[in-house]
Amino acid sequence: MKMDEAMSPAWTMALGVVLTAALAGCGGGGGAATPAPAQPPVVTPPPVVTPPAPPPAAKTTQAGKVIDGYISGATVWLDINGNHVRDADEPSAVSKAAGAYQLELSEAQRACLPYATLYVDVPVGAVDEDSGAVKEAYQMAVAPQFQALTPEQVLHISPLTTAIWDQVRTRLTASAPGLSSCEQLRQNEQLRQAMVAEIKAVMADLVRRHNLSESRIQADFIAAGDSASQKLAEDIVKGLKAGYAHKQELHKQYPDASFVRAEVYRGRGTSNFNDQAGVWYRNAAVWRPSGYRQEWVMLDESLTRVTRVLTLRTQESQSFGNARLKTTRTAYNFDNVAGGYRCALDEALEQARDGVTYELVVHYDDPKTEADPLDCLGAAHATPGTPGLRDYYAHYSIGTVSFTNVLRFSPSQAEHALLKDWHHLRGKSAQLDFAGLIPRIAASGIRFDEDVRIATDSWYKRSTDDTGPRITLEKADTGPWVRTSTRTDGTTFKECSSDAGKTWGSCTG
Repeated sequence: MKMDEAMSPAWTMALGVVLTAALAGCGGGGGAATPAPAQPPVVTPPPVVTPPAPPPAAKTTQAGKVIDGYISGATVWLDINGNHVRDADEPSAVSKAAGAYQLELSEAQRACLPYATLYVDVPVGAVDEDSGAVKEAYQMAVAPQFQALTPEQVLHISPLTTAIWDQVRTRLTASAPGLSSCEQLRQNEQLRQAMVAEIKAVMADLVRRHNLSESRIQADFIAAGDSASQKLAEDIVKGLKAGYAHKQELHKQYPDASFVRAEVYRGRGTSNFNDQAGVWYRNAAVWRPSGYRQEWVMLDESLTRVTRVLTLRTQESQSFGNARLKTTRTAYNFDNVAGGYRCALDEALEQARDGVTYELVVHYDDPKTEADPLDCLGAAHATPGTPGLRDYYAHYSIGTVSFTNVLRFSPSQAEHALLKDWHHLRGKSAQLDFAGLIPRIAASGIRFDEDVRIATDSWYKRSTDDTGPRITLEKADTGPWVRTSTRTDGTTFKECSSDAGKTWGSCTG
């Protein structure tokens, strides 16, 4: 059957509809056009709003002065990371007229201020208001304060603060090389406390030696018109630098030293042999495992040449049964007499019992003098001679009060005769029992508050009360009692009593 014969009218109609739709979809045909679909509406996005910038972090200031004469044009900076280099992120400021500077510090930098060194770089061309343009660049510093500072407090930077910092910074590098940043110091309490102790020790020595308060030592002498203190500060700087240099030499000379002290100072005129006004002195000592070595000398104005030796002393220590035997040899010439140096050798036995350290000291006569003090420490004076004076000592503390007392006996006195076997002590620990002698020393009236009960050539007793500001009380077999009181600023004053401490007045002579 043919297809056109088989199509029914229904199939024919359906096919027409399909063809018409196909032609319309292809754009063909002559009928009306199909309308275009509707476009979506245009949506305008909201404007972008930029949030306001946060306010700048609040800053505080730290002010002070650069003083070596007032210096303007110097750069003050805080060494937060401890590398001794001024980095771009570390706060800095240039000093203005009268040496004034003002550092701006963020909150984090302010927190680091107590644990960081404050340096000042003085370049060529900076102006010293006393001497004019600086011709050679140099650097000064002030040590970490280790306590919070308010913006109202000032930090002056001077040769004196620099010399003090030079004294203490070696402790930092010796105990922990490279450990010097703000954060490291803040976390290392042991090192921090060691540095605080060293700074306090240096300042206490200066206050004691010069009887000048710490606040005056670090003051702005120019503004105060205090020319005497300014001159003294210059002397202190000169002495500190020389003492520091000598201390470094001693460390090299005695690498096994456990402690080295070197103090250089100009005399104030308080005594006739070791503190003459205007004279430069050096007092140095080295403690080693075997004992110590000490010198006291006069220096020339350059502080590099010894003009006269006052004392040289060495001490060696060894066991003596349950006690210690200390042998001390000394050369001394306080008065610069033509006869040269007197030589002395002492032996001392020391032992503690019931909180008291007792000592017997035997002094030996040595009639031979030496032109060179070193010869007194040589082989010719190594053997004790004839026993001379003998001493009893007692050292003890009660609470915050310490006591040192000594009774002395000459060969003509009974106590000296009772000690006739106590001489040339080295190697005699099996023959001589020092513990058996201690009760006799204790019963002699040697304590500070006791009357001396035996005949003596002389006696001396001293108490040191550190309950508050230190008070030292001294009394002896002759002369008045002497009381030395420490003010709250560290300076001292003396009073004397001729009636065993009942009334006190000024000291004469």
